[in-house]
Amino acid sequence: MIYPWLFTLITFVLGILLNQKLNLSVSLVVPILVFLLSVVFKGYLRYVVLNVGVFLLAFSVSYKEKIDSFEIKNPSFFECRVVSFPNEYKTSKSFDCKVISSDYQQLKGKSIKVYSKEEDIYFFTRLAFFGKGKVEDGEVKVSTIKNFVIVDNSDNPFYSFFKLKDNLIKNYGLHRLNNETFATGTALIFGEKKYLDYSIYKPFLETGLAHLIAISGSHIAILFFSLNFILFFLNERVRYSVIAFVLPFYAVFTGFGIPVVRSVFMALFFIFSKFFYLKSNSLNILFFTAFVFLLISPDSLFSVSFQLSFMAVLGIILGIEVFKDYNNFVKLLGVSLFATLFTAPIVLYYFYNFSPTGIIATPIASLLLYPLLTLSVFNIFTGFNVDFLVKFMDFFGMVFIEVVKFFSSLGFYYTGFSPSLWVVGLYFVVILTVFLLKIRPVEKVLVSCFAFVVFLFLSKSDLRPKIYTIKTKVYPVVFVAREGKCYLFTDFEYRMALNLLRKEGCRVSYLLTENTEKFSDDFVLNFDRIITYTYQVNVDDVRFKKWVEPYLVINGREYFLKNDDRVIFLD
Repeated sequence: MIYPWLFTLITFVLGILLNQKLNLSVSLVVPILVFLLSVVFKGYLRYVVLNVGVFLLAFSVSYKEKIDSFEIKNPSFFECRVVSFPNEYKTSKSFDCKVISSDYQQLKGKSIKVYSKEEDIYFFTRLAFFGKGKVEDGEVKVSTIKNFVIVDNSDNPFYSFFKLKDNLIKNYGLHRLNNETFATGTALIFGEKKYLDYSIYKPFLETGLAHLIAISGSHIAILFFSLNFILFFLNERVRYSVIAFVLPFYAVFTGFGIPVVRSVFMALFFIFSKFFYLKSNSLNILFFTAFVFLLISPDSLFSVSFQLSFMAVLGIILGIEVFKDYNNFVKLLGVSLFATLFTAPIVLYYFYNFSPTGIIATPIASLLLYPLLTLSVFNIFTGFNVDFLVKFMDFFGMVFIEVVKFFSSLGFYYTGFSPSLWVVGLYFVVILTVFLLKIRPVEKVLVSCFAFVVFLFLSKSDLRPKIYTIKTKVYPVVFVAREGKCYLFTDFEYRMALNLLRKEGCRVSYLLTENTEKFSDDFVLNFDRIITYTYQVNVDDVRFKKWVEPYLVINGREYFLKNDDRVIFLD
């Protein structure tokens, strides 16, 4: 069997998906007994029994104990340990925290989602705080109350490591070329995106190059080659030993993101095969890596990052195989094409947009990352204290940004897509079948591209005029889409509305609010016009009145809206 881990991975994924619906508890003892039972059998029968054990193992690791919904209205005490890498926002951060003690005894030993504005919170930090929140669909969400939080890193073994990272970023800021290169550089080198304004991020989004500023497999590959180059004076085994030691620290250093962990895991397997002169199979390593990752974190299966990361690598590996007999330039374009063909459906499903420029732009822009990331290694070793070295690195960052802006200026950015899950699944079945067919590489490219064009056609959004109402705690958010114009009525930043702008293919967008001060510049930049009103507003034959419930009049027709999640078609 060429790819034994493929079927094992599929079996495990099916088990996780099924248990997402059933949520059955299967003792870990059961799959272990099945694994032991498989020893009795031989050949394919043993493999079948092993996969039955894998299926049961998926049920065991994906079971979630449900917590009854309730609201934490009064300030309540929590003591917990941070068990995830915090997601950084402009003014706050969110993270998972395992409860040590609490006013709510039923939460002890369970992980809760915490939102806080406090500084010095890292992975494995210990917190004691008063907070408010709610439990909804089994998930606990709590916000800390300012001045009632104690942050304790006295027993955090990673604290010095994280403070070193903070100091390196601070030194980088002192010697940067400009704010734009600093914001992009911190994302590329440290995995920190909190400095990225929407104005900087927008060209990456519109060219399909957003993946280049999210640390992923390409960054790990470049780091691998850079360290291999820097350590040229050592023999191969010593070089690989040093790299194998550095890469796991780099994964922690950059926030332990799914693409980084996957890439580091695969790189370590490659080094292991070199040490013991083993013949490695890239696809088997990918499937095994995915299996281990889902075994540790079954919920990762539903993560966009996980899906994009593994599908991109699958496309790259298959692309390399298809174009293995061609020159490097054709191989580079072919690999970029297949990486796009494998990731674009996921981007369309979650974000409703597509840019074909990424196929050409990715290999061109990626070339600039080699000198940039190689110099970043030297800058890390020197603590970002050598002004010339930092600015020299930032020069390549500046050129990198200008290249992205050039491709963005071409205008090949399309919105108005909303593929169903069935269409996405059917597309992947078709394109994987194309790879299995014994046909010429050119024919595989043509058939795959044709399949993708058909997929785009089937993925077009239903652009009939409609009203979205989104339920919130106090008052609903209202979104109107009609004839290419979109109107968002809200008094707080509703980020999901930005996806609606792309889904509905909005050519002109309006933000209508009573409280403009509650919106960040990043959010406002997504709209063509901001309108402030009191109680009611009229614009383009759309009249909105903020009453007990929202009241809309569109072309003379009245709509009395409720605080619920609903879509109303206007025709």
